[in-house]
Amino acid sequence: MDFTLNQHRLSDLRFQRNILVGACIVLLSINTIQSLCLFFRHERVIITPPQLTQGFWVEGNSFSPQYLEEMALHYAHFLLDVTEKNILYQGDILLRYVTPDAYGAFNARLLEDEKRLKKNNLSTRFSPSDVAISPDQLKVDITGELMSYVGDKKISQVRETYQFKFKSQSGRLLIAAFTLLKSDKNPKEEIDS
Repeated sequence: MDFTLNQHRLSDLRFQRNILVGACIVLLSINTIQSLCLFFRHERVIITPPQLTQGFWVEGNSFSPQYLEEMALHYAHFLLDVTEKNILYQGDILLRYVTPDAYGAFNARLLEDEKRLKKNNLSTRFSPSDVAISPDQLKVDITGELMSYVGDKKISQVRETYQFKFKSQSGRLLIAAFTLLKSDKNPKEEIDS
């Protein structure tokens, strides 16, 4: 009887061992699959800074449309809201976010704009009214009013559309090009009040 009882206990222990080994193999397989998935997945970082108007995400070399919009508006401020005194300072900040192959063109344009602003004692202000985003192409079109001032007097107001072309490098969004797409040929003159 002792022998039969021991055989029965031994078979029960083998059964429990086999179930535990099977469970361990299943859990080890799941762990291995999850570890492999981490190698092929890009992290999505959700950013909600206090000075921006909306949250956005960055995942590998993909950027949310909100991020593209916020960055284009931010960079447009540095390029289009300028005076003769701040254009080089703002330009130096902007040049940190320009692709290396476009750096020379941006720098030359900033120096040219500075000369034009100094020569005419001019300042400009851009008021965006519409943004069109192409997230798959990393392009953003910004339409708005570009106002030019001499001193305190507004001398012109032109509706213009600018396009930012971005490039992703190592998860960073850099400016590849900034072009004027469309402009009113007849600037609206300010009516004296």
